[in-house]
Amino acid sequence: MVGPTGPRRLRLSIEHLANLRGGPCYFVDLDPRWVKKVIATGDSAIARRYMEHVVDQAVTILQHRKIECLFTTPRLLEAMGEKIEVAEAGIKGVFCGGTSMTPQMVRFLAEEVLGPSIWFTPTYGNTLMGLAVSKPLGAADGYRLTYFAPQPRAVLRVVDPDDPDKTVDYDAWGRVELSTLTREFFMPRFLERDEAVRRAPWGRYAWDGVGEVRPFRAMQETVVEGVY
Repeated sequence: MVGPTGPRRLRLSIEHLANLRGGPCYFVDLDPRWVKKVIATGDSAIARRYMEHVVDQAVTILQHRKIECLFTTPRLLEAMGEKIEVAEAGIKGVFCGGTSMTPQMVRFLAEEVLGPSIWFTPTYGNTLMGLAVSKPLGAADGYRLTYFAPQPRAVLRVVDPDDPDKTVDYDAWGRVELSTLTREFFMPRFLERDEAVRRAPWGRYAWDGVGEVRPFRAMQETVVEGVY
């Protein structure tokens, strides 16, 4: 895993997945909150050097350990691809998330950085929801991302930002609303810090999906997503 490991539970989940598959998990951590503060001061050189340091650590591990699965973010994956051939490093699958990804970025990562031999799976989620499943990618639909929440644990709706009681039409933009229900916890209608396109059910997912996820009001305001 190359990305921020705390204070969220994601690190534990990645380690658990690795252990289930009979392997160890290596972590290259980073501090996005500190990077955001650096970027806010206008010192982009420090942020750039920090990112290069993180990428160098990741590349060193990939070159000297048997790694088959990589969990990272779009910008870090692109940076690693500039230093090594990811497929030649032994990687068979990549989970990628943490920031928004346009169809152009998805196509670039899938075709140029990874290639056809690596299974590429974009991810979207958080502690309340878990991880949403990504619809298989392909050129047929322009590499557009669509995620489906892990129902019944979590239910996603795309609502009118000015009137959250109203669900937007299919293929329309709105704010993401999350409801979570587990044996220990119930959180109804939590408005996320994301906006997305409402997508129709697909295949075995008989419920709405969300597509083109990005920070809320990203087109109207300057949003800093950090080094990753």
